[in-house]
Amino acid sequence: MGRSIIYGLLFCGVGLIVLGVALGWPTHVAVAQDDARAEADFIGAGDCADCHQGLARDHEETPHSLALQDVGRNQDGILADFEQGADLRQVTFPGEDAPRAFTADDIAFAIGSGRYMQRYVYEGEDDLYAVFPAEWDTVAGVWRPYGSAENWPAAPEHDFVTNCAGCHTTGLNLERVRWEDEGVQCEACHGPGGEHAEAADDAGRRPDEDEIVEIHEAIVVSPDAQVCGQCHSQGVQADSAHPYPTVYLPGGSLADSGFALLPDDDPAAWYASGHGRLNNMQFNEWLASAHAGSLETARGSANAADGCATCHSGDYAFIERIRAAYEAGDLTGAAPDLPTLDTAQTGITCVTCHSPHTAAEEPFHLADGSYTLCTTCHSNTDLIQPLHHPVKEMFEGQEMVEGVAGIPSVHFSEEEGPRCVTCHMQRIEIGGAALANHTWRVVIPGDEADSPPDPCSTCHTDLNSGDLQSLIEDTQAAVRARVNIVRARLGSITPPAEGSPESAEYNRVVLALNFVQNDGSMGVHNYAYADALLDETSRILARLSVPGANLEPTEGPAPTATPSADEPITVGMEHPVRTGARPMTLILLGVSLVILLGGTMLILRQSARRNQEAAR
Repeated sequence: MGRSIIYGLLFCGVGLIVLGVALGWPTHVAVAQDDARAEADFIGAGDCADCHQGLARDHEETPHSLALQDVGRNQDGILADFEQGADLRQVTFPGEDAPRAFTADDIAFAIGSGRYMQRYVYEGEDDLYAVFPAEWDTVAGVWRPYGSAENWPAAPEHDFVTNCAGCHTTGLNLERVRWEDEGVQCEACHGPGGEHAEAADDAGRRPDEDEIVEIHEAIVVSPDAQVCGQCHSQGVQADSAHPYPTVYLPGGSLADSGFALLPDDDPAAWYASGHGRLNNMQFNEWLASAHAGSLETARGSANAADGCATCHSGDYAFIERIRAAYEAGDLTGAAPDLPTLDTAQTGITCVTCHSPHTAAEEPFHLADGSYTLCTTCHSNTDLIQPLHHPVKEMFEGQEMVEGVAGIPSVHFSEEEGPRCVTCHMQRIEIGGAALANHTWRVVIPGDEADSPPDPCSTCHTDLNSGDLQSLIEDTQAAVRARVNIVRARLGSITPPAEGSPESAEYNRVVLALNFVQNDGSMGVHNYAYADALLDETSRILARLSVPGANLEPTEGPAPTATPSADEPITVGMEHPVRTGARPMTLILLGVSLVILLGGTMLILRQSARRNQEAAR
């Protein structure tokens, strides 16, 4: 065989491997940037408020709006106590010879609303904006050092424009060292408003339907997580100088703007347990979560239906809020249609749970109470039968199987006891702030040497981390073993005749098995209830003795506590949940390996033949 053919086979094999890997690589939605919008002008929050008075009023006192406050004339935004901490506030000002403690009168801007800390900015000549080397801890009520007082204001960490301005101002122009607004205002999330305002002005007070569509299309209104991720992330711009994207605009792509997130394997950014160890890593963590890929997960299910978009698409909840604004008369024109599974664009994103315009009723801009937000989707649905994802029902101990009384979890029964976010969004101390992790991955006691503190030890102080880890592992192992036994026994029983008393008993076993299996925690959410359900299945199976059938329970979610490497939760008796490469990827890789092996053998054979001929 000719050498060109052999090399052709090798190139083909390599190409198939590359294609296979590409097919298996996870993807996330990226919205293309509108070139015309990139050229649009920022108009400022004041102009936005002329038309959107209610939204502007709601937004005015939010932490976003107060991310940077001009306190040069009105010092109400300064929260620090200047009666203390004089030793930490010592600086030598430009043009002065001796150090002195900076005062409120020296502050031009206050950084942050003061949820955890508040820092302060000095404004000097030649576009000098320097963060003072002491910050006010609003929780403890004390001053703390920040950066290097000896090298202030020249030290790089005190350069406000380079390090902070991109996320604490709106409409930043780095070349001119100017910005449109202090704080995170309208155009930080909706993009430059020049075209939007111009379209509204041209349409006048009574726009027609086409003009309303043009007005709406001239501004970004999107559930895309990249809008939040431009600031709630850890990364670096391509110039390696700015820790925030310098040219990104909402509606575009962070990656295309030259902004790169810190690598997933960076030990300075990540614990070995997979949790972020730096501030502002919400977007990095979200990308590693199941929420980010929830839309793809639903589309890949054999039971996929349009109703799945209700919980698997961030668009759905977002557009529901927009439709509510139309119904309230806050918006005019035709309300957008709710997305289907095919038309949805994103998985569960930031605005599914957070409502950025308001902050009065719930903390952290939450759209509702955290337990309500979680259990709205993490609960049984009638879309798939029987009992799809009954986490809320298991945790609360709702009666779902006839003959088995509900048993509330001890955590649920405890007044002010643990709820979903207690364990799945464990607060991690980072730089003086307790920040919720957004991987939704439970920090398991003793699971990793390099991991943040676990939530179990916070309350169970009478047990060490090893005991707690053993408790979780033993609970799940016991429940998993019993589930497998029930599944095997059901596989040996022929389903009784429809309508018979035996059929009703059989169906109760199926329902109980699905309840325990599809909760996903393998007993951790509510061991007493799971135990009672499995006890009932054992009693019923002892009464059923017809051999030789198959059972296909409904699709179940992945475990929500410690997953087993040996026994995946199944999508029915015969179909394991997809947790790795796609089937087509595996086929292509297999074909590639065969081609490469064949090509290698041919090359070795020709080489041996040439050696023999040379030896003659």
